[in-house]
Amino acid sequence: MTDEDPVSVTVIPSSKGRRRTSMRVKAGAVLISVFLLGGLAGGAAGRVSAFRDFNRMMEGPHAKNRLEAMRRHLDLRDDQVPKVQAILDEADAEREKLMGQCAPLLEESHKRTDAKLREVLDEEQKKRLDALEANRGRHRHGPWGGPPHGPPP
Repeated sequence: MTDEDPVSVTVIPSSKGRRRTSMRVKAGAVLISVFLLGGLAGGAAGRVSAFRDFNRMMEGPHAKNRLEAMRRHLDLRDDQVPKVQAILDEADAEREKLMGQCAPLLEESHKRTDAKLREVLDEEQKKRLDALEANRGRHRHGPWGGPPHGPPP
């Protein structure tokens, strides 16, 4: 070999450079994960809050809860509150009257549906259905998830 012969040199990257790159990738992945999880958590919290507001609005005396929600979300002026309250009270009275008229028809429909369901269910499922029926009305919205029917007590 002479001085004029080209010498081939193989460059071996140091492990230090690979560690730095690996650390940067990991740091970036952690940062992205934190932002994604934060966004998901924030979205979930917002959704829970919205459902809670909606459920409060739909429970109990509708006019009172609905008025509170409207005050908060629509920024009702003080002069609007009594007018909105009167409209909502009237709607509550009308709804209760209609529900009172419909309650017997809804109960008959429920009994017919129950009889049809029992034809399809096995004995164990019938027992569980009986347990659900026994708890009906004990929970805020009953075992089926809907509001209780019938006139107020």
